[in-house]
Amino acid sequence: MKRRMLLLWLTCAACSAQAAKPDWKSCAEKPNDTERLACYDTLTGQHYADRSALTRAWDLDGRGNPDRDGIRRLEPYRANRLMLHHTSRINTQPASPTPGHSAATPYAYGPNELKFQFSAKSEIGNFREINALGFTDFRLWAGFTQQSYWQMFNSANSSAFRETNYEPELIGTFGTGRARGWKLINLGLVHQSNGRSLPLSRSWNRVYLQSGWEWSHSYLLARGWWRIPEATASDDNPDIQKFLGRAELEAHWAPDTDDEVTLLVRSNLSTARLRGFAQLDWSTPVHLLHLARLSLQLTSGYGNSLVDYNHKQTTFGFGLTFKDW
Repeated sequence: MKRRMLLLWLTCAACSAQAAKPDWKSCAEKPNDTERLACYDTLTGQHYADRSALTRAWDLDGRGNPDRDGIRRLEPYRANRLMLHHTSRINTQPASPTPGHSAATPYAYGPNELKFQFSAKSEIGNFREINALGFTDFRLWAGFTQQSYWQMFNSANSSAFRETNYEPELIGTFGTGRARGWKLINLGLVHQSNGRSLPLSRSWNRVYLQSGWEWSHSYLLARGWWRIPEATASDDNPDIQKFLGRAELEAHWAPDTDDEVTLLVRSNLSTARLRGFAQLDWSTPVHLLHLARLSLQLTSGYGNSLVDYNHKQTTFGFGLTFKDW
């Protein structure tokens, strides 16, 4: 009996060892060097802790996270956060130059609300090792960002959602293959709207060009856009670029202390009347199941949300920014 059980145990152990054996052959059959390296590193348990922020965000080294069938998973795009939000000047009567797009009477909005943002993207196509015009590879992404403002404390008015912005994008990323300095160019097509009926409907479409540079603990992203023209009669916000702007600059700093600081500055680039927006974010890790970072946010200017595109205010936010999944 003991001999029989020992034989059974040895057989199961052999089966387990066989099942756990790495599939090196599948890696060897990958079509190019980048994919082969990523496959071998996955089998050996590499986690790429040394990957820089822009490399990780846009998979510039090809070491992303596909499943066994090569299908890309959803990845974080912009920050995913939940914040208590206070404004110095709530927009109780949103307005637009287009007839029928201005609130006739003020809304009973309060200055305190809950602000949350969900943002994700996924790679939907790529051309590896193109080596043309100074770029080494190209990736195509689909992205989506939703930002909502909930009047949670305004129970007298049903605690309604004051504003939600929806922003789907198509983004083409050209990587330079450099470890430092100029890392990428993003070419994007983006729609943004709030899905509201008149008089609060706001929307626009843009094509943008974004360039990214990175050094040890910091990176810089510069983006400019061109608004796709719309028919005058159906344009919800014909003067949006005068307020929300034509370009933006984002600087990010993450020293070894694990704190992160991001400054976003947006401008209409006008010499006649300069308008803009600035947002400063600071975050630090907290012990909440290791899933989030404690965050503070300060903003000032025009365009904190789409319905507020021509409304100037200063806001303060306190809450959580969730880590990459």
